[in-house]
Amino acid sequence: MQAVQETNERHDIRTMSRSFIEMLVLIHRKFYRGITTPVPLNQFAVLMVLRVEEPASPTAIGDILHISKQQMTSITEKLVDAGFLSRAVDPADRRRLLLSLTKRGVDILDHQNDIVKRKFIESLDDLTSEERDDLAHSIEMITHYVEKMRRASDF
Repeated sequence: MQAVQETNERHDIRTMSRSFIEMLVLIHRKFYRGITTPVPLNQFAVLMVLRVEEPASPTAIGDILHISKQQMTSITEKLVDAGFLSRAVDPADRRRLLLSLTKRGVDILDHQNDIVKRKFIESLDDLTSEERDDLAHSIEMITHYVEKMRRASDF
């Protein structure tokens, strides 16, 4: 009996995991596909990571995005030269650099977010008032549970 229950729980977890991934793909397809970024995608990804993890070292960003040190050096140089990032010496370890968004970097991220927000708001017209309420509640619940879950890097 215990083995059957464990098998069912693993199945439910696999089903939930698959549904979660499918939801992420659907969100990307519905709201992000077709949006052009003002910089190449790998550079844009670095800016997005810094939005959440600022300040951060190039090594930490590279680890999050699975980008090699050589690629990160090139990406960082381009973003600094374009005025999207600033570099500073880490006061806790003078051998390490920290990257931060500049005002210009924040502005392009805000612009991209505005585009996605407009697409989201326009898509709400297809829902009834009750469906919008259900969606708002579901987003709050998913956000709560995702924040509560351990980060993948903590495993």
